[in-house]
Amino acid sequence: MIVDLDTEAGLDPGRVGAKAAWLAMGRRNGLPILPGLVVETAASRGHMRLAALALPQRGSGGARLAINAEPLGIADELTAAGSRLGESLVARSSTVLEGSGRWSGAFSSYLDLTPGDLPKAVLGCWASAFAVAALERQEAAGVEPGSFGMAVLVQPALAPAAGGTATIEDGGTVRVSGVKGSPAPLLQGWSAGHDAHSPTPGEWHGDELIDLVGRPALDEIAACIRRAKTSLDANHCEWALDGQVWILQLSVSPTAPVTAPALPTGLVDPRMIRIARLVTRAGGRLRDELILPWALAGLPETAPDQAEEAPDPLSRARGLRDELVSEVWGMPAAEALAASRACIAGVLGPDPVPALDRISGLAAPDESRARRLMALVEELRSKDDAMPRLGVGRWEPFVAAVVLGAGEHQQGAAASPGIGAGIRCHIADPSDLDQFAARAVITSPRPIANLAPLLWDAAGIVTATGSPSAHLFESARALGIPAVSGVEVPEGDQIVAIDGHTGLVAALTMNGDENV
Repeated sequence: MIVDLDTEAGLDPGRVGAKAAWLAMGRRNGLPILPGLVVETAASRGHMRLAALALPQRGSGGARLAINAEPLGIADELTAAGSRLGESLVARSSTVLEGSGRWSGAFSSYLDLTPGDLPKAVLGCWASAFAVAALERQEAAGVEPGSFGMAVLVQPALAPAAGGTATIEDGGTVRVSGVKGSPAPLLQGWSAGHDAHSPTPGEWHGDELIDLVGRPALDEIAACIRRAKTSLDANHCEWALDGQVWILQLSVSPTAPVTAPALPTGLVDPRMIRIARLVTRAGGRLRDELILPWALAGLPETAPDQAEEAPDPLSRARGLRDELVSEVWGMPAAEALAASRACIAGVLGPDPVPALDRISGLAAPDESRARRLMALVEELRSKDDAMPRLGVGRWEPFVAAVVLGAGEHQQGAAASPGIGAGIRCHIADPSDLDQFAARAVITSPRPIANLAPLLWDAAGIVTATGSPSAHLFESARALGIPAVSGVEVPEGDQIVAIDGHTGLVAALTMNGDENV
């Protein structure tokens, strides 16, 4: 149940997890990686099963207690094996899931351990799979709690003078981020750190990081990641400087630039701004079917507190829609629905002006019927407990282009490529997580790891501080979610658009002249 990192077993991700297997391969290829031992994945199976059984009745806390209450059968063997590595140790989770950056920072690590602390630390690593944030991430990814085992990697502890991350891009440029002391503040989003890059070996740009670690250390970090790329196809690492450069973790991170869509370069037609606000206000499931065909002429400002009683709310909603669309377009409902679909296609097409002109001539919808229909739609949405994740809808690129073209701009640091747009959802701390709505743009003071479960259906994320090297942004890159750091989005009801290629963030107020 305990294997040495330098044995054949150490190369098997199924036995030792992705994190440990990468390091074992790195040691074999001459990279400066500390020796270590691994408590195999199989050792966790019984404890994980107990926690999974406890979870439905006792929740996250009860599941973790179930793990910690069950003694570790290999405790004495582990303590003895750990003693051979030294008197100050670290223990880190290592699962097959962690082969993907989307799980970056998901599970616990323990620092400054004595060999006698290792049994408790191993149980703590296993229990972290049942922490609330980890369970939320598993739910978002469709992973059944307890369905995977967890190995635990044990290595000597360091007292680093500096630490951080390094990535080699497809063109060969090495980018290094670092902070004084442990790299943890950088990875957890507490510190923005310092950056440097090397287009060619020996050439460095980034005076603050050069001053912090020195050119020889940067040259060694760059040589390590270049060697890792050549021998293992790994392009990302975590490093620490403690007398020499040590590689703490290896992985594959998306680096190829995602193609950015063409954005408008001239003035945005004010009528497009109105429609961008409209489709954002009316967002969510059922928008295109029940709201937009008539709401192109305008939405009611408010909706009733309660929907009218109806034996079949969906049929009643469709009936109200037909009445409204016929009134707005001045033709029978079937023809009006076809006209609205053609007009929407025109707005989203390369020449939206004819469609915008036609929308400008529509009659205003009846306020009372419109409000009743909106209330029914909200009721239908609230009853759909099994609603799938929305993903990028047909309107999001349009809204992003309009807001980036017409909104208030701020420049930040690109943290994950892509274009996204949605309502601003500000999450100042983990207690605010339940405020998130699908396809919102998350704004936060810093890239806290607790935000990771929301990334699976966010339009993007913007943080006021933090480094693009933070674990949260690594998860965003793996999931293809655009992200920018170093921008504080204004408070209030805002539509936020992100260009994660350039680090540009734009905001447009939700309230505006809807009759432009």
